[in-house]
Amino acid sequence: MQPEPVIASSAYKHGIDSGDMVHAFNNALAAFDLDDGFIMLIGPAMDATMLEIGYVTSTDSHVIIHAMEARPKFLR
Repeated sequence: MQPEPVIASSAYKHGIDSGDMVHAFNNALAAFDLDDGFIMLIGPAMDATMLEIGYVTSTDSHVIIHAMEARPKFLR
């Protein structure tokens, strides 16, 4: 089991709760490598709302830097 991701302050920009971010991160249904080490995950919040969670990997953890309701381009 991987350690819990670190959540950067930028991830809160769209009002997503940290519990929902971690839930979507841990239950991702799809992943997109968007270059330069930025990975976008698509996964459910605790209420099943689909979220997009963007993260980068640091030396010892994953850092969530983006979270919002999933846009249509990621739900196709």
